[in-house]
Amino acid sequence: MKMDETATVRSILTALKDSNVSDVAKQIDGISKDPLASALNAAGYKYSSATPRGWTFVGDSDEPLDKSIFDFVKSKSSEKKPHSQPVPKIVTTDSHAILEQFTENEIRAIKEMLKSWQESAPTIEMEPTLHDRIKQLPQEEKTRKTIVIDQSIGERFDVFCEAERLNKSDILHLALVDFMDKFE
Repeated sequence: MKMDETATVRSILTALKDSNVSDVAKQIDGISKDPLASALNAAGYKYSSATPRGWTFVGDSDEPLDKSIFDFVKSKSSEKKPHSQPVPKIVTTDSHAILEQFTENEIRAIKEMLKSWQESAPTIEMEPTLHDRIKQLPQEEKTRKTIVIDQSIGERFDVFCEAERLNKSDILHLALVDFMDKFE
């Protein structure tokens, strides 16, 4: 299949005698199958599947054989639907590509809000979970102590330790450390 460099209608029609629209479109930079077929229709050609099969000129004026097919390609801006969403513009800053969905004033306002929020927000440190604190307990020599507590507290303690799958000694150890740090 031979195509001239300017992709004239003549060269495309010649190529279409041996190939289909999809194959010919692959040979032309900047156009695909559907826009090529639309451009041929706009140039006054119609495809007929009846014998003789192929593209025939049905236009009212002279055949545009020596014109470029790109003269008949519709621009994408004329094909836009009236209710389509605008395509975000890509902005490159500091080697990061960002889809610009906000105006510059909106971006500036958002940055100011974030800055004021960060300045006024207290630094929140995440307290380690109970399981993490138990993992951090020192492995020292243990001693046995007997304590006496209310039966209802003992039952709640048993249920909690069983539900969380925790060792009662470890929980009491943490509770006493917290108590001693606070009141000692």
